[in-house]
Amino acid sequence: MVPANDEARPAVRVLLVDDEPLIRNGFRFILGNDPSIEVIGEAADGTAAIHLVRTWRPDVVLMDVRMIGMGGVDATAAIVAESQSRVLAITSIDSEDQLVRMLVAGASGYLLKDESPERIVEAVHRTAAGETVMSERSTAQLVRKAVESERGLDRLAATERVAALTPRERDIAIGVARGDTNQQIGLVLHVAPATVKSHLEQVFIKLGVRNRVQVGVMLERVGLGPSGI
Repeated sequence: MVPANDEARPAVRVLLVDDEPLIRNGFRFILGNDPSIEVIGEAADGTAAIHLVRTWRPDVVLMDVRMIGMGGVDATAAIVAESQSRVLAITSIDSEDQLVRMLVAGASGYLLKDESPERIVEAVHRTAAGETVMSERSTAQLVRKAVESERGLDRLAATERVAALTPRERDIAIGVARGDTNQQIGLVLHVAPATVKSHLEQVFIKLGVRNRVQVGVMLERVGLGPSGI
């Protein structure tokens, strides 16, 4: 849902990345119906996407997971390492392994390609606002899969970053790793969801992550994730 005062805000600038022109055209049509979103370019593979991100600095990159040439995982890792653009993964197959790889690489969330137009537009706005967008799959499930895949930071690096959290930030990070929503965390800690969101932004910065799954992986490395709580 677009905020009521969105007219006063600059349009969300979006780059579409998919190796199928028909898919790109579909997303361009859907997003083009929202005046607060501007599609600034398209790419057919990860290499072209990296180049366009460097040139145009989009707010959001809609990134296909599987493409001919450089795929979404490698492109996402490169983009989040060198820019402030947020990557929203899009896939036609709800593959847990592929989604975990994208999220660990730094994607801010993911959508299935058959989501409704309203859901796609909402996801772009939420991603631009710094939120994590997921389908129905739980964060805790993806955290466990990510740890099993042996991806992410080693224990020493994770320990150093987690140690930088305040007690409140740590409690919120543990809730995120458990798969709780901001509202659920707020109920447990007796604070408003907006307060949880504010603290979570600092958690992301201090841990050097882009999404809730990465928070869970980081805490799992130090024994504070779903299996160690």
